[in-house]
Amino acid sequence: MAAVLQTQHLGTIQGKTGDGVTQYLGIKYASLKNRLADAVPIDSREGNTFDATRDGPTAVSLPIGCDLELMHVQHTLPKKQLLQSDVDCLNLNIAVPVTTTASSRLPVFLFIHGGGLVIGANSWPQFDYTRLVKLSVEKKLPIVAVSINYRLGAFGFLTSEELRNAGYKANNGLRDQRVAIEWVRKHIHEFGGDADNITVAGMSAGGASVTYHLNSEEALFKRAIAMSGTYFLSQPLPYEVHEQNYQKAISALGLSNSSSPEERIKALLEMPGADVVAQLPPSILSSPAIDGDIVPSAPSHSDTAIAASDVPRGKNWCEDLMVGDAQIDASIIAFLFPDTKKGCARKFVKAVNTAISSQPAVAEQIVKSYGVAEEASDEEAYPGILNFINDVLFFSPALTFAQGWKGNAYVYYFNEGNPWEGQWKGRTNHILDLAYLFQNFREFLSPEQQAVATAFAEDFFKFCHGQAPWPAITKGTVSKGFTARRYGPTSEATAAGTVAQAYGGESRRRPNLYDYTDQVSLDELAKVFNIFMTL
Repeated sequence: MAAVLQTQHLGTIQGKTGDGVTQYLGIKYASLKNRLADAVPIDSREGNTFDATRDGPTAVSLPIGCDLELMHVQHTLPKKQLLQSDVDCLNLNIAVPVTTTASSRLPVFLFIHGGGLVIGANSWPQFDYTRLVKLSVEKKLPIVAVSINYRLGAFGFLTSEELRNAGYKANNGLRDQRVAIEWVRKHIHEFGGDADNITVAGMSAGGASVTYHLNSEEALFKRAIAMSGTYFLSQPLPYEVHEQNYQKAISALGLSNSSSPEERIKALLEMPGADVVAQLPPSILSSPAIDGDIVPSAPSHSDTAIAASDVPRGKNWCEDLMVGDAQIDASIIAFLFPDTKKGCARKFVKAVNTAISSQPAVAEQIVKSYGVAEEASDEEAYPGILNFINDVLFFSPALTFAQGWKGNAYVYYFNEGNPWEGQWKGRTNHILDLAYLFQNFREFLSPEQQAVATAFAEDFFKFCHGQAPWPAITKGTVSKGFTARRYGPTSEATAAGTVAQAYGGESRRRPNLYDYTDQVSLDELAKVFNIFMTL
């Protein structure tokens, strides 16, 4: 596709071409009247040629966000200087093979970044699409790739009765994503993409976002990929809890003594964005709200795991689902919440006993199965507690979604160890699978690790093209007839292969939770984490 693209509705767009890929960067998909307003789609553009050779502004967030993510990956990439904006951040990047034409109708891969709904940007170097798209061409499975920005933190998820009464809806960040998906459906054909063949993917909070969009009654995309995150990870809170968080927020911002709601809202709209980010603790801003609309209700394993439940509604319109995790995704909890380690054994035992108070014997067995004793030191107990957190936040939700899916569900386990120096060297920590998928760390990998990266990406390409990358789960069972894909570890096995059991053996996943699900539900077990985090 030419670097200069003449479109029917969006005018002339100047992109840039290199290494067999044409990129169109910073294309605004929506405008904002102010930082809390509804996103208004930009469906037409007139005037001068739009310069899409440079990254657009990112959402307002912690300025060290990219450094934090790369710190957890345990390897750096050349840093970019990126502008932040509260009203001009709703832009997207598109990358296409240079040979693409408007009539190519290539499958579309639309990625929603993670970052706990408080950090992240489509223009961070680890998300560059050049190598991914180039590899798709080499594998004869070409794709059009799209990555989006959306509002984060306070401007994305702060809500209260007075804000809603003033016309400011909850869940701005999720609503932005929805507008971006709809924009892509309407305009991607001009970039050689097939609007009827869109795969929406996300990692961590981005994966959670994908599953939230499956709540839509309207069909939004053809396929979905949730990497190391579902709505069980970024659980929504009721308005009552958001109201409490709002009061904490206005107190932290020094707005408690404002004489009226109008004054408070005016201050929220006018305070420098950097000041808002600096003064507000991210923990009160990182949860969607149960609004009865984009988030209709609190999620449950019991509903999601049953195909006939229509929870989420996307089971009825999204054809295929890919869902998976990394072996120790819970590393991100240790990274973001280091205080959870202090006194962790006592807190964990209390959380388990509280969540399963009706069955003390089962609670005792669960604690023991993760190698935790109440008198254990933090160093002794924390690894087992992280294993439990991994199982309730990442592993079991992946199986729940696969079990309840009406169409084809594909489960994967990413097991390749982190090759770089740091706390998680040799282990498969959170975000590592993304470093492999997008190929941007390729020169820092061994040939064996590069083979994992290639196999992982090729399976994603096949999925986007409607091919079965490995046998799907089609009858809602994770006990019989189960097949999953595993990637690595190349220290002990081939780059990729299949496993015939959901847990145990080559899957490298623990059966612990499932040993007790005939006595306690996964929803009860999930409460353990929520209680643990409050202690």
